[in-house]
Amino acid sequence: MCFLCLLWLKLPLLQAAQLTSAKKSVWEGAYTAEQAERGQKAYSANCSGCHQADLGGKGEVPALKGDNFMERWHDYSVKPLFEMIRTEMPPLRFRTPDTKPLPDNVYVDIISYIFKINSFPTGTAELALDKLDKVQILTRSGVQPPPQFALVLSVGCMTYKPISWMLTRASDPVRGTLPDLATKDEIDAAKIRILGLGEYRLADFGYLGRGFAPDILEGHRILVKGYIIRQREFERISVTSVTDVAPDCY
Repeated sequence: MCFLCLLWLKLPLLQAAQLTSAKKSVWEGAYTAEQAERGQKAYSANCSGCHQADLGGKGEVPALKGDNFMERWHDYSVKPLFEMIRTEMPPLRFRTPDTKPLPDNVYVDIISYIFKINSFPTGTAELALDKLDKVQILTRSGVQPPPQFALVLSVGCMTYKPISWMLTRASDPVRGTLPDLATKDEIDAAKIRILGLGEYRLADFGYLGRGFAPDILEGHRILVKGYIIRQREFERISVTSVTDVAPDCY
């Protein structure tokens, strides 16, 4: 298995506390010692060739432990991590006609071993396939702002100010997935989301195609996805999707 850097950016989830029900933190004991033992064997057989025996990664292969791992995955539920492993590992360029995916439960066991190496405590129940979206990966400090260049989601008002279009009255950006579209759950949540005080310059509308006309959405409540870019003068979102949520921004 080999998590290439470009794939880390590609991913991405329905954000944790904002868009789904309450989750259990990995610090509350999300797997068992026995499950991590199974995961270690599966990791050694399928993942260590790229990610190294100590999960430290090498070159373009990201580490699966420590600050690098937490920077990539903090505030996500476990489900996006599982989906990344299940669908992208090993990368296409390393696959052969004989390459077969592992059973889903084996991927979950591997994740439990990754959790062990990252010093997340064991619990009394195994990490379960049908509960992956109910377990949240957090730092010891709890929920953190999305890191620079992370795929984010924010709800606010489409507003034109001198020089550029802005997302005003914006909710705090949260980490997102599926950059090119908004899911029904995300849209439903955006309709009732309490707006905030943030302002973000919206950039790179060209990605949305020639048919996108921001002036049609002026004054609307919109759901924006894109990559957050923090600068000293202002913060901007390089947009990957814009969804019209309501004709009025209230």
